[in-house]
Amino acid sequence: MDLFHFFVKKGSGSQKKGKRSLPSLRYSLFFIFVASWLIPIGVFTTFIFNQYQNAYADRTESEIMNSVEVSGGLLKYQLDTAAAKLYRQNTGGEWERQYRNLQTGAIHEAVYLNWMRSDLVNTYFFDEQFSCVAFYLFPHTKPRTYTGRNGSEYEGYMAKINDKVLEAVQEKEKQTRVMVTEGNVYLIQDVFLSTYDRRYGTLVVGLRKDVLFRDLPLEDPENVYIRLNDSEEYLTVHGKTLEADLSPKVRTALSELEQGDTGRDKKGVIRTLRTGYAGYHFQGEGKNYQMDLYYLKDMHSLYYEISRLNIIVIMAVIAMIPIMFLSYYYMKKNSLYVQKMATKDAQIAALQAQINPHFLNNTLEMMNWQARMNGDAEVSRMIEALSTVLDAGIDRDKERLVRLVEELKCADAFLYIMSMRFGERLHVENRGDRNVLKAQVPQLILQPILENAIKHGVESISSGTIWLNIFEEEKNLIIDVINSGKTMTKEEIERIRGIIRGEQVLKKHQPGVHTSIGIYNVNKRVELIYGEEYGLTVELIDSDKIDFRIRMPLITAGLEREKEETKK
Repeated sequence: MDLFHFFVKKGSGSQKKGKRSLPSLRYSLFFIFVASWLIPIGVFTTFIFNQYQNAYADRTESEIMNSVEVSGGLLKYQLDTAAAKLYRQNTGGEWERQYRNLQTGAIHEAVYLNWMRSDLVNTYFFDEQFSCVAFYLFPHTKPRTYTGRNGSEYEGYMAKINDKVLEAVQEKEKQTRVMVTEGNVYLIQDVFLSTYDRRYGTLVVGLRKDVLFRDLPLEDPENVYIRLNDSEEYLTVHGKTLEADLSPKVRTALSELEQGDTGRDKKGVIRTLRTGYAGYHFQGEGKNYQMDLYYLKDMHSLYYEISRLNIIVIMAVIAMIPIMFLSYYYMKKNSLYVQKMATKDAQIAALQAQINPHFLNNTLEMMNWQARMNGDAEVSRMIEALSTVLDAGIDRDKERLVRLVEELKCADAFLYIMSMRFGERLHVENRGDRNVLKAQVPQLILQPILENAIKHGVESISSGTIWLNIFEEEKNLIIDVINSGKTMTKEEIERIRGIIRGEQVLKKHQPGVHTSIGIYNVNKRVELIYGEEYGLTVELIDSDKIDFRIRMPLITAGLEREKEETKK
């Protein structure tokens, strides 16, 4: 058996092994695809369940707390306004003058009471916040005059309120008293003579509960509980509410709120999780009263939007699972088609790559021999130089790195062609360090820089010079291409730097754009091969001299291994 058949069989055996390894590769790609879906979904759901929900809960609770504070302030303002209106009747004024007329006999009691009833109606009855008004003339134990709206009749007042008022006014008091009884708020104001500081009457007004609760900025005012001066009753929209009338959960929640800061967070919110309520507390204090407003919010109602969002997210994640598998199926199917098309394109390109370089080199070789036979050595040398440049550009071996000496050979060929064009207008000076000629460099990095130096430097003046300086500096290979040319400004240098970094938009119809693309490509290739700390820079030496510097690591070993790996 010859070596050819032996290696064919060895190769076919290795292909079988490769085929056996394909399923594991397919599984790996499948797991990568699944992970590329699951990781974003996991991050998204984590964000929704943690960050977004916490932010939503904080915002909701802050809004409710602000509403509770506004509600408490509004209630306190209504109480203070009503109390101030009563306090103005405390001493002096027309009330005292009329009472003194009654005491001196200037007017009869019936006239006095008619006047008092008329004044009370004008002052209080037409104010919508008052439900009833009663005036006691000392030492009578019943109101001498009374006016009430529907639902606040005299009989009901006498049956439920009168005795509690008499109990409250046993001791005289100049400040307005606040009393909660039978589910309503009453303000009590003693009236005094200004000279003897003697109480001669008591004014009692009831506040309309519907007006008190009407403008509260809370969604469900039925969950508002108000306690004034540690009263046994809670003031609610439902009417008389004693602690014993409350449900066990509400009673427990209010008890936890009344205990103070236990369980309170930084916003003043007390969550009563055991009862299923979130509790909010506002405390206000007037001249002669203390008010505590408690607001209970059902936890399910409070976080309903979060619960609904959780359901939507879970359903969306479940719906993504079949979409994920369908995407993988069609991606796999499409990748197989793309693979087949790419294989065909590669086969066609390989055949063309084998034909074109051979045809071009053979043609140039025929032209070279023809020139030599005609004795035209100059044309022959130009053809050889062109062949060298084209051979490097074709890169038939697909080499990524070459020796610096090979790159210099291509550069010399290019400069020779340019010297035939420009003649004595072009001068070239080489200052290379022979110790770095074996260094590895990317292919075709000098020719674009030299072409740019000639195009934008030498070509713009009558005569110019290009200095090529190659040396080692701190274990780095430095290649300087310095050219003389027209005077350059700092703005023009910055524009060139922008082209090198890829920040300038280059249009194909602009003159000299191919050299600009060339210097950008040189910098990009060096960065991709060695890292972003290396590449091409430009500096203005004099006003008419520019230095293009290529900086890369100095590497001399492993070139053959690099070539072999590239070929493979």
